[in-house]
Amino acid sequence: MHYIRFLKSPRIVGMGNEKALVAKITVTTDLGESFLAADLGICVDVVEEDGESVLGPGREYVWKGREGMRSLEVSVSMRKVRKVERVRMVVAAKGEAYVGSFESVLGIGERKGGILGGVVTVRSMEIDGYTGYPIGTGLSERVFSSSIRNDLTEIHIWEETGESIARHVWDAGLVLSSYIASLPHITNSPLPRLPILESTLSSPSLNILELGAGCGIVGITILHTLPSPTHILLTDLPEATEILSCNTSAPILSLLPSSASKISHQVLDWSLPLPSNVAATKWDIVFVADCTYNPDVVPDLVTTLARLADANREVKVVVAMKIRHESELVFFDLMKESGFVVIEKGIVPLPVLGEDQEIEVFVFGCGSEASQKIR
Repeated sequence: MHYIRFLKSPRIVGMGNEKALVAKITVTTDLGESFLAADLGICVDVVEEDGESVLGPGREYVWKGREGMRSLEVSVSMRKVRKVERVRMVVAAKGEAYVGSFESVLGIGERKGGILGGVVTVRSMEIDGYTGYPIGTGLSERVFSSSIRNDLTEIHIWEETGESIARHVWDAGLVLSSYIASLPHITNSPLPRLPILESTLSSPSLNILELGAGCGIVGITILHTLPSPTHILLTDLPEATEILSCNTSAPILSLLPSSASKISHQVLDWSLPLPSNVAATKWDIVFVADCTYNPDVVPDLVTTLARLADANREVKVVVAMKIRHESELVFFDLMKESGFVVIEKGIVPLPVLGEDQEIEVFVFGCGSEASQKIR
């Protein structure tokens, strides 16, 4: 998967009829380790605060990946844009590369039949229509629609702008979220079935914990998807607190306060003992996505999972990963040493322009519940 990112947040420059909304973008993989090497049509629009209502003529560009492009300055003239107090910029891929729904991430639904690769749309923060400056700094928004429980739902995830890899949406978290949200629709698709995970998620009143939550996309998607989770707790290091606070606020979740109260977040450092409230809770499912890429922290991750299993030997641990290097495989050795066994596995294709990749989803059990290994 590739992602359009703002390197410079949009702002309005110029005077009178020469006013334009300008920004600098890039198109990279989730960790930003490589730029899109294919040519790609891009649409740039000025929209209202809702991020959808187009205010005037947009503009099209071509990302010239074959020529080694690394960034692209884009602008839209404000001359024919309807004047409103606040505007936003939306930058999206043209044609089949456009990604705006969980189903399109997985290549099902409206993109059934397979795709060459997807590029995720980005929306800017609000820009003051009169001063031309952003209202707030450092964030951009990803929006994914999905027919969850037969209702069209939108998942809104804010992430940091720029080239850093922290506090962004990553591939494994996005694919796991898409898979969970699309479970009712994958019966006739080539996607793998994970009956143990499906059965567990269908249970009422679940206590769900996410480790290394980042922006919180997995936990937030689960909140929208499950009919009655007791509580979802998103955890990460202190530097993720601000973005998790943003993404779990009631206005962002677009939920009633009673639903928003079912999700919370807190700091959890894998190198330290479990916080007392976490240790005292009987967790039914623990989700881990995109957390094994750094082998140096894997021992602490596995130790944390083992401590959580001490409180409930029936806990299921769901791990989604895109294996980027062989050193990540130490995770499986350490899990085995800690008494965990893979009871279910699925491979979800991840179409990427220029190459084929995949996300692997593992369901681990422990104790007597994990006596039968996957074949």
